Amino acid sequence: MSSPEARQISFIKRPEGPVGADSFEIISTAVPEPATGQVVIRNRYLSLDPYMRSALNNADNLGRPIEGRVVGQVMASRHPDFRDGDWVFAMGRWEQVSLVDGAAARHVNTNIAPASAYLSVLGFTGLTAWSGLRHYGALREGETLFVSAASGAVGSVAGQIGKIKGLRVAGCAGTDAKVAWLLDELGFDAAFNHRTTPDLTAAVARACPDGIDIDFENVGGMVFDAVFRNMRYGGRIVVCGAISQYEREPRPCVPNISDFINKRLNMRGFSVRDHAAEIKDYIEEASGWLRDGKLKYRETIVTGIENAPAAFARLFSGENFGKLVIDVA
Repeated sequence: MSSPEARQISFIKRPEGPVGADSFEIISTAVPEPATGQVVIRNRYLSLDPYMRSALNNADNLGRPIEGRVVGQVMASRHPDFRDGDWVFAMGRWEQVSLVDGAAARHVNTNIAPASAYLSVLGFTGLTAWSGLRHYGALREGETLFVSAASGAVGSVAGQIGKIKGLRVAGCAGTDAKVAWLLDELGFDAAFNHRTTPDLTAAVARACPDGIDIDFENVGGMVFDAVFRNMRYGGRIVVCGAISQYEREPRPCVPNISDFINKRLNMRGFSVRDHAAEIKDYIEEASGWLRDGKLKYRETIVTGIENAPAAFARLFSGENFGKLVIDVA
């Protein structure tokens, strides 16, 4: 009898310019058997994130699936902490079934939130916002926080944390519908559509008439330039992403160095990987915010592992709303 098979998305061609579906192919592979200490997960949800774009520049990744965070149910275990049917989170790949070390997986509680939330608001995207502001934002009640890509999975959580902590929060997004969501649902104090705004610097100034104390930066490029010009004395710039640059050569851009001196600015880049050990602390706090209605989120869920390549390509055009997730099953 032949072994059961599962589908994977294999990376076969480095993109030249914007990524397309032709960089991937669907293959079938045997469902793995776990060795001692391992678990096999039947993936239900796969997270698609902008940082994955950098993996497509590496020829060493050709011929295999791209790594990605997954949530699913254990279908076979040889680890004492996991049983068949347990809901778990792990770093898997673009595939229906993942084999992982049990030490690298953790249980998720689907009584608190749907399983997909552990890839979005209760996952590493939420942790990115929480840890970035917590460690590098030096939040002070009454200050002004600006969030670029504010309707995205990370930016929307960052903005809401700002409101929870008593800050004035402004941001930008790429459609009028997203701007309306920021204002009407998430309670942002100001927001604008950066795609239809001819003068970004002036738009930021209108949104933040007293200047910006903290910039939570996800975009880079011209949006960042406009924000930088509106920073206040003692401002902090927290950089976790630059989605405007992932599919094109970044323009050389040197902010006005004198502003760093005259305004006593601080700029810090970070990766959520530096704070992975804090995920349980974040989930504990964020779960309370969810329960109390202080933290809201949106997901774009695309059904079918075979649709992951096309969905990933749309990630960089701004078509998704909130967190982009593949429903593998």
